[in-house]
Amino acid sequence: MNNSDELFPILELGSTYARLGIFNKLILNTGSYFEKKIDFTRDNLNESHKIFNLITDAEKYSGMHLNDLILLIDSSSIHSLDYTIQKNYDKKIITLQDIKYLINESTNIIKLNNKEKEILHTINSKLIFDDDEVENFQNITSKVNKVTLELKFIMINKKLCDTLKNLFFSKHISLKEIFCISYIKSSGLIERLNISGYSSFIDIGHKKSSLTIFKDNKILYLNNISVGGDHITKDISKILNIDYRKAEAKKIKFSKNNIAKEDELLKNVINARLEEIIELLFLKCPLIKNNVFKSNLNLYFIGNGSKVLNENLLSFGSEFNFINEMSIIEEGKQDVIESAIKFVSQNEKMQPKKPIINLENKGFFEKLFEYFTGK
Repeated sequence: MNNSDELFPILELGSTYARLGIFNKLILNTGSYFEKKIDFTRDNLNESHKIFNLITDAEKYSGMHLNDLILLIDSSSIHSLDYTIQKNYDKKIITLQDIKYLINESTNIIKLNNKEKEILHTINSKLIFDDDEVENFQNITSKVNKVTLELKFIMINKKLCDTLKNLFFSKHISLKEIFCISYIKSSGLIERLNISGYSSFIDIGHKKSSLTIFKDNKILYLNNISVGGDHITKDISKILNIDYRKAEAKKIKFSKNNIAKEDELLKNVINARLEEIIELLFLKCPLIKNNVFKSNLNLYFIGNGSKVLNENLLSFGSEFNFINEMSIIEEGKQDVIESAIKFVSQNEKMQPKKPIINLENKGFFEKLFEYFTGK
């Protein structure tokens, strides 16, 4: 039997599935201690939802209650926000602790001015001492007049976060962290596939699609729209005058390249919606408007919705000349969860320590429960 302090549970909560992986912190590289996936719809989450059966199965397997977990989620409300802070130090010796203080100060400012949002990730984009960029954040000991720190915040609708916190807390589970699936997935693929230069990832989900853009392993941009694979199915249903289930079956058959010549209309319907998704994602991006890319941006499609893409399916006008090439990445079953594990281990040292996400204004019995469970 494992000690609960040694377990590292991660719940990947997609729109149509949930995957729970539990790892032993002492032997992370040996694979999962427990792993299971279920299919469902994320609509109408409540205390009797199937995801809690999944957690119950994990608790029975491990023989202990999961006090907290890391939640991975995507939402059309997720977006990135850039912020720059600058401080004068008059030749003071700057250390990592000073940089962490600036990160905390910036975080508080962002929270104060975005009360309807919750910060999922705080990313250090660039650190400049006077006029020189600092590559290694960890070993800092320099006399500096001026420090400029560029940060990127990945944010989500706070109401959604509060709903999830309440839901899990009703089951006596605290959310230790909430991470963005698209960001974790994309950064993990960059590392696993050794992708360099400017790269972009379009993740087409059930009811949302996301765009992440990187330079090497640094994220430059993230945004989501409320259009995804569900809209493609509805288009097929409407244009071909068939019910939703038959339309979904046709879409899946198409994604497996089982398409006949007479299904050219089906191809055109799928093609039209996919092009709209890509245009909406890119045309809202300020990096595109500012002509940052000169025909050197590689585009990778990920996510279940991307399976409807076929070779030479999409074609774009001259406004998309910044795209160098397009390809589809086949994802492994545990790519997201394993990427999250690496992300946590790599970022624990640099990021300011965040408190466990709990509810405020708890009653007496909740506090008593937390006391005896060591939460």
